[in-house]
Amino acid sequence: MKKNINQILDNKSNIFLLIGLSFIIRLVIIFIYHDNQIDQEWLILLNNLVNYKNYSYYGSGVPSAMLPPLYPFFLYFLEMLTFGKINLINTIIFIQIILSTTSVYIFYKINQKIFSQKLSLISSFVFSFIPINIYAAGQTSSITLQIFLTLLFFLLLFDLSDNKNKKKILFFSIISGLLILTRGEFILIYIITLAYFFLKNKINLISLISIFLCTLITISPYLIRNYNTFHQVFIVKSIGFNLWKGNNELSTVEGYGDFNLDFYEMYEADLSINPNFKNLNDEIKLLNKDKFYELYKDKIFLKQALKNLKEEPFFYFKLFLEKAFSFYFINFNSTHALYYNIFHFLPILLISIISFPGLILALKEKQFKMWYLNIYLILTIIIFSVFFILPRYKLIIIPIQIILMIYFLQYIFKKLNKNAI
Repeated sequence: MKKNINQILDNKSNIFLLIGLSFIIRLVIIFIYHDNQIDQEWLILLNNLVNYKNYSYYGSGVPSAMLPPLYPFFLYFLEMLTFGKINLINTIIFIQIILSTTSVYIFYKINQKIFSQKLSLISSFVFSFIPINIYAAGQTSSITLQIFLTLLFFLLLFDLSDNKNKKKILFFSIISGLLILTRGEFILIYIITLAYFFLKNKINLISLISIFLCTLITISPYLIRNYNTFHQVFIVKSIGFNLWKGNNELSTVEGYGDFNLDFYEMYEADLSINPNFKNLNDEIKLLNKDKFYELYKDKIFLKQALKNLKEEPFFYFKLFLEKAFSFYFINFNSTHALYYNIFHFLPILLISIISFPGLILALKEKQFKMWYLNIYLILTIIIFSVFFILPRYKLIIIPIQIILMIYFLQYIFKKLNKNAI
């Protein structure tokens, strides 16, 4: 019986079973639980792209600079592709199901570079069927696209470390550029990644320069757009708002930045709220709605956020640690009701707890690929914890946590002289 189980797990054809089941389960579950409309911020950007051919959150006259552009343009591409004759929300969800299913296969290929065939399948099954990964594909959010690109980034990076050629350099550079256009903070991770691989002699100077130039070409259309519009070269101008949202008097792990509230009424109703809120609102109301509106607005938020951090450093450092803990493990004070569903809460908590000794173990043994994944994981936790942690952000680190969990379990079984896995 034991031999038969091992033979089944070792059979490479099981990856096709995994992919098939991943697709069918997503199709069935997301048919029941999915967004019925595009989230407001994405819908506004999409409508302005369609109606005014302008990337704007406010209309035809005020260009946007605060949101990364790839997902809105992904929605715009699907809208143009369907000519407005096919239900857009259903098209988006279906494409995201395909991306999510493909991500499972990419994750499996990454695992093959670290584990045996058997462990790669086990790890991939866990990743595929963890509820947060299935549910995410049914949301109109950039998270599914981001996970797809991130896993492809890992796979191509590990391919490059083993065997470099021009085609791999090109593909890796394009994916890196798309990730930069998906998440602004990825620029820092990208720079540190290239520096780390260069210092570890995994890429030479010519390859490093080639990757950088190809990535620059990939993002150049949007850089040119921003230079022509704002007379500056950047991807996004949202660090001020995001820093303030995660570091103000009302901030929790999930941040606080609801500008649908009237700060005047809120301030008058609750005198315990710091007058900084009212002053902030006053400054923003004085801004002209011209093309520099979002840039000036972000500067106001940045100034206030830095002031908060300077005046209450210990309070916000404690909040930073709480965010980091919640990101890696679990947020016991989430405001999202579905967060506490046992099908979400329990697997996330188990993976997080079991993966933690795997993180320590991988650093201790200094296996190259595991070391890089740890660096990526730690960097991501630090960067996001400076700002705020939404529940869907967990999916950004869960693939690495699953690998660390399997890595630790493999170590334990070897110590116990077991051959079961």
